[in-house]
Amino acid sequence: MLPDLEVLRRREALVLRHVAAENARDLDQIMATFTHPRYEIVPTTTVYDGDLAVRQMILRQWDELPQMSYSAEAIFHAPHGLVVETRTTCAGTPIDMLSVNVFGFDGVGLILERCYFDRMLFAAQLDKLSN
Repeated sequence: MLPDLEVLRRREALVLRHVAAENARDLDQIMATFTHPRYEIVPTTTVYDGDLAVRQMILRQWDELPQMSYSAEAIFHAPHGLVVETRTTCAGTPIDMLSVNVFGFDGVGLILERCYFDRMLFAAQLDKLSN
């Protein structure tokens, strides 16, 4: 059973603020969207848990791909979170891929972003950068 409409609205607004903060490269605003920061990168089985680990992961990603940006293409509500189909692009590169990101909540508090993407496609697009 889905939470009430107000909870759904608050969760969606929070996730959209999170994505906007990622695109604005505003680390403090990204971190402010979490009640407990945690990223799980499923294709690599990597988990970043806690403030320091998540901050380091985000800063490394910005360093490696400074023009990366995200757009929420579709949002689906679930009992304990949101599923967001996300388009990832990187200006001046061949990177353009869809992923699925599951945002987990405890009530209206964001506690998780779990990322699913095609690791082989991403590797092939990165390989084009070096050739």
